[in-house]
Amino acid sequence: MSTGRSRAPRNTLSAELIVDRALALLDARPMESFSMRVLAEDLGVGTMALYTYFRGKEELFRAARERVLADYVPPSGEGPWHEQLREACLAAYHVFTGRPAVLRLLAEASSGDDFADIAMVTMERQLALLRAAGLSRDEAVLANGALLRYTLGSALREVKACTSEDFHATAIRKRLAALSPESHPTLTDLGPEMVRFAQDGEAQFRFGLDLVITGLREKVAAAG
Repeated sequence: MSTGRSRAPRNTLSAELIVDRALALLDARPMESFSMRVLAEDLGVGTMALYTYFRGKEELFRAARERVLADYVPPSGEGPWHEQLREACLAAYHVFTGRPAVLRLLAEASSGDDFADIAMVTMERQLALLRAAGLSRDEAVLANGALLRYTLGSALREVKACTSEDFHATAIRKRLAALSPESHPTLTDLGPEMVRFAQDGEAQFRFGLDLVITGLREKVAAAG
């Protein structure tokens, strides 16, 4: 798969450029197809040139993870608790979906330390908001877990949709077109909408997130 980048000019190779190209390759292709040799070919240099900057693939991956996670900016702590909660989940979702490589890199990590900082910041913020809203200790922990699982799971599905033929709108349209209106009347009737939203993962995520947060607001209101 071509990434549209020509050979690196002489004497311009740097750690920053290597990380940039590694992330671009990981965004565009499966993790198992990545290697230092493939990266070197993409940069137009010899493989050994990469080892001047990184001792191996794991060290390169660590630098790439740090680059992506450094882009995470926690939302401001202003507004009602439920709005802050929504913004925190959206910010985490955008970190993962804005750079598909990040989920692959985290999956390859030998430890969870690279993810620990962003996870701890997110959980601290969410738990504080849920407790301040009036949820019990158990409810706050369970609600936080539900939000994290929904956010990460939605991001994983969106990343898979970007790289899998099974999730492409064309494949979904063909699958729905093959159904019989007699046996699947609702699916065939809502086919156009299903195809449209299959191409808009964020719209689905926002809708579901609003449902979860609405439920939490009702629980807080019921608790008085």
